Parts: sequence; C-alpha cells; structure tokens
Amino acid sequence: MAALLVLAGCSTGLDPGSGTGTVNFYMSDQPGAIEEFDHLNVTVDEVTFVRADGNQTTKDANATVDLTRLRGSNASLIEEYDVESGDYTKVFLSVEAVDGTLTNGSSADVKLPSEKLQLNQNFTVGDGEEVDFVYDVMVTKAGGSAMYVLRPVASESGTDVEIDEVEMDTDRRVPANGTDASAEQGSLNFYVSDEKNAINDFEHLNATITKVGFQRSGESGNWTEYDVDNRTVDLTELKGDNATLLETFDIESGNYTKVFVHVSAVNGTLTDGSSADVKLPSEKLQLNENVRVEENATVDFVYDITVVKRGNSGSYNIKPVASESGTDIPIDDVDERADDDDDDEADDADLSAEFVGNVSAGENATVRVTSGGGPVENATVEYNDTEYTTDADGEATFAVAENASEVEVSVTFDGSEAEAEADVAAENGGAADSENGTAVYAFQPVAA
Repeated sequence: MAALLVLAGCSTGLDPGSGTGTVNFYMSDQPGAIEEFDHLNVTVDEVTFVRADGNQTTKDANATVDLTRLRGSNASLIEEYDVESGDYTKVFLSVEAVDGTLTNGSSADVKLPSEKLQLNQNFTVGDGEEVDFVYDVMVTKAGGSAMYVLRPVASESGTDVEIDEVEMDTDRRVPANGTDASAEQGSLNFYVSDEKNAINDFEHLNATITKVGFQRSGESGNWTEYDVDNRTVDLTELKGDNATLLETFDIESGNYTKVFVHVSAVNGTLTDGSSADVKLPSEKLQLNENVRVEENATVDFVYDITVVKRGNSGSYNIKPVASESGTDIPIDDVDERADDDDDDEADDADLSAEFVGNVSAGENATVRVTSGGGPVENATVEYNDTEYTTDADGEATFAVAENASEVEVSVTFDGSEAEAEADVAAENGGAADSENGTAVYAFQPVAA
C-alpha cells in the first residue's frame, strides 16, 4: 500500500532562501500485498521535511487514510504545507496507528520498521512556488508468516509522480465503514468497461451477465444482489474510457467493499475468424473496491473487465481490473453516443424541402421547408451561390435563371441538410417531363 506525499518541485539546484513555498502532501498505494486487505487504515500524525543544510521542519498531519483506496496512481491529499523554500533531501512520516482487516474478515498484524517511515528523496521548493510531492508506501508480507510490514517506496515517490486524486471523508479523512448506515436509499449507475490487454486479438468478445452483487462494509455476509436479465456486452466495444450502462440500481445507502458480477457465458471470435478459448476463474468475478452510496444521491460505478492471454497456450482468461474500476473513472457512454447518432440521423431525415407549383425559367420559384410535418422558419435555401431565408410559413422565393433547364437547391437548418430538384417548365407553360402541365420534382434529405 502506498502513502503519497506531494511536496515541491524538481531538484533544480536552488540555494536555500528565506521565502516560502507550498507543499501539497498526498498518500497513495504501490501494489504489494494490498489485494489481501479489505481495508488498511493508516493514521499519520506528523510529517517532517529535512533540508539539504540539515534543518528540519515538522508539520502536524492528523489524518487517516485507507490504503486500499490508494492503489496505483490514486492518491489522497493529506495537507497543504507552507515550508521554507530551498532544497530538501529527506521526508519522515510519523505513523500513530495502523488498522487492517483482511478480505476473509480477520484482523491483520501490520508492523512498522519504526514509528517514523524515512524516505530519502531530493526535491526543491521554489520561493512562492506550489508543488506536489508523492510519498509512496507499500505493504508486504513478512515471509511465510501472517505478519505484514509497511515501508516507503522511493521509486514511486517524488515530485514527478502521476496523481489521480481520491478524496477521503473530511472526518480524519478515513472512508466511512458503513456501520451506522441508515436504511435510506441512493442510486448507483453500474457500468461495464474493458481494460486493454489482449482485447485487440478479438473480433468480438461477448460476456453474458446474469447478476450483480454488493457486500456492505463491516457486515460479513450482508449481500444485496440484482438480476440484470442475462445482459450480453461485447467487450471489444468497451476499450479505454468506453463503457456501457448495465443497469441503474436502487441500493441502500452506505459503504460497500466488494462487488460481484455473475457471468453465465463467454463467447469470443478472434480477428482471424477462429473461435477463442476464454475461461472464467469462476462464474463470479470478484472485485474488492470501496463504493460509497449517499442517501438520495446517484453515483456512477465502472466495473472494468480485461482479457489476458495465458502464455502461449492460445487460451484466454477474463478478470476484473481494480485500478480501472470505481466511482472516479472517466466514462464515455457508448449507449448515449449511439442514441445521439440516431437522433442526428433522425433529425436529418426529418428535414425536407419541395417546390411549390410550377418552376419556370426567368420567373420566381418557391421552396417550402418542413420538419415533422410543420414549416421551418429561418432555414437557409441556397440557389446559384445565393442564400435565401424561409419565412414563418417555411417558404423562400427566388428568381430562376432564364436559361435554366432544371433547378437544384440545398437547404440547411440547425445542423441538418436537405436538397430539392425540379425540371423547369417549357416556355409555353407545358411541363418538361409531365403530360398534365405540371413540373416533376424530386427531393431527398442529405445527412449533415
């Protein structure tokens, strides 16, 4: 598990000065044995910055973070510190308490090398500068014992480390454990996405989902399950930020720590047209992820699934991806995008234009523009590089060229387009292509 401290600047060789800068202090988590924990709360009471000249500055922290929420680039801001500008070489993290619960519900024995974690890291705080510094901490298992150890990770710490900020609760910044959750309800939009691994091997990869289950924090065995009517999703359409809304659940407010997705079938076809051998670890995919549902509020949750190749066997596994799942993941809703495209096409198809009466060379012609059966005012009608605007009746009138044998106009309105065409009547008033003396018109909508 990693604790991130955000301090100032890169080491640029600035001489210590008498000014001040700002250090944004974060905590995060480097993967180690963190997957074995349901939660791992670390209470930090002090942070000490050591300057290159040996002077030290100690700041109060008084913050508790759950390291299970701070994996990868996730980080939580501990405090913003005003410190003396200059070069720094070390950061000490004073830990008051560690409280861990394993995924099986038992308490974890987590030790510290000492009450202070020491990180040797060079960074600079410029005068008047604000910088982010990450102090990363990992939890590891001590050999074959049941004991765990916390230690800092220099390679994942510093001022040039990626940060995806995760907010903790304001009360000591530890996520609520759900023990005092009320029976009030909120809403949870449940999305499914796909982290890229071997997905580009597939033409399609369909997973059929039957149920989704949630387990509340601190209440072992208290599960809530929802049927989703055998919904099938094609993971090849859900790469990156792409996600599809599986269902919106009305769910009791509180904190949840595990999410299960029940998969009844997986069907994959590779890009060469052959069938793929895709396995499930079990019929249930388990994801350990803290989800907070507030009373009378709606939260978006992404459950990310990836497919990986098993060596050179030609077989594949699908599994959940914790780092790409949660309530703070970017979502590009593929269903909403498809609906927008359909609406745009429908709007284009609905806009139409037609000529009113005969069209004769050297005389005025009128075009009527409609949408949904009604007139369209302020549509633009273009003829011979000249634009005309429709009136309240949806009509625009213009003079036809004296040598014209046919007339074509293009119509635009609110991003939609249409066209209208007509053959020009003969000089004696007869129709060019009709026996009854009326001109023949043709029009069709054109997609924008």
